[in-house]
Amino acid sequence: MRAASILAVVFGHSFGLFEAVGHLPILGKVSPELSEHILNFGVFGVELFFVLSGFLIGGILIRTFVQANEFTFSDVRNFWIRRWFRTIPNYWLVLTTSFVVFQYMKFDPFQLPYLKGYVFMQNLRHPNILNSFPEGWSLAVEEWFYLTLPVVMYLCAKVFRPVNKPHFLFKVFLGYLLVFLLIRFFNAFNPLNGRDPDEGIRKVVFFRLDAVMYGVLFAWLNYFRPMVVEKIRLKLLFTGVLLFSVLFYLCMHYRLVFIVQADPVIRFLNNAFLYFLVPLSFSFLLPYFNSIKTSGNHLTAAVVQHISKISYSVYLLHFSIVYRPFFMTLHPASFKSAVLYYLLYWVVVFGLASVVYRFFEYPVMALRDRFTPRNM
Repeated sequence: MRAASILAVVFGHSFGLFEAVGHLPILGKVSPELSEHILNFGVFGVELFFVLSGFLIGGILIRTFVQANEFTFSDVRNFWIRRWFRTIPNYWLVLTTSFVVFQYMKFDPFQLPYLKGYVFMQNLRHPNILNSFPEGWSLAVEEWFYLTLPVVMYLCAKVFRPVNKPHFLFKVFLGYLLVFLLIRFFNAFNPLNGRDPDEGIRKVVFFRLDAVMYGVLFAWLNYFRPMVVEKIRLKLLFTGVLLFSVLFYLCMHYRLVFIVQADPVIRFLNNAFLYFLVPLSFSFLLPYFNSIKTSGNHLTAAVVQHISKISYSVYLLHFSIVYRPFFMTLHPASFKSAVLYYLLYWVVVFGLASVVYRFFEYPVMALRDRFTPRNM
């Protein structure tokens, strides 16, 4: 699923290469509407990333909480250290590179407010200010989730002294989820950031911290109720596919993600519930796909594993470092040349990501074992 999510993101963000051609086989005329529809793949890929991160992080936090006699601030600190070694150095490297590239190419001169990006403050309550690295909005959502959820768990454990840990964790997770669902619901009456549902809601940390929690709740279900998961995973898969199919159609038909809806009822429902239903639909898929251990084809399994392994570097590099400076400005004169540029783009992205992972991301990530226990 992680490989599928990053492939969807890269596909959605790079289709613009074909816009200069004007007409494609089968798809027909390359209109702004078609490009927007393709961009939805990138949107859904990011939402799937959130759910997968929640499932992974939820499993780590649940295991740590259950196995410890008492969940202490040392556990919180160790979790942060391991997460930050995994995510922040690579992010800082690419963020700094984007500033340098865009300054050098005169795309977007550096401004002091951009420094907020180093501490994930670029889109905390308001739309993202990082023009040179716009995709960083989703990383801010994840980092603030990593920062806040363990603290909420720690404080609640201190106050309530849980005896039944499964029930306690479920209430904490559900409470966290409901807080941000309600924030987005009440915001839909009078949107804080204006009527733009994309920049004003989807990409704002304050309105999206619940996005990761759906995966956490299914991690709870997987940890404490594995037999229930085994019994209902096919039903959940069917429900998730059906729900996502309906949402995908509605997003395409009404252009829910990017366009301000003229109908006030649709606009309210979109602002309040779309980003509850999309990650929820993906979370229903988790039990089934988590039960699939390996592919029967060793080559396919190796490719999928490698794509999953380098997916974070791919996400960081694919748009602001590779596509926008070097490929977005290309104007292929024919479909054949567009295809060649497009294939070259994918080779560059995944080749560069493999290099960054091998020589920077993985060595830095390995350093965390010097500071924290490996079992977290």
